[in-house]
Amino acid sequence: MKIILLTGGKLNDNVISSDIIISVPHNGYADRIQEMHIKIIHVLVQIIENKLIE
Repeated sequence: MKIILLTGGKLNDNVISSDIIISVPHNGYADRIQEMHIKIIHVLVQIIENKLIE
């Protein structure tokens, strides 16, 4: 199993243990970060579903 971390800014690599970090640039609006996270999750689910069908 791989661990994918979605963030809204930079994190200290020593604090977080994950295989992949996807960081959405932070410009002061948490709702925009959440919207991007939802889109990223939808893409990841689609990729997984496509792999299961193959």
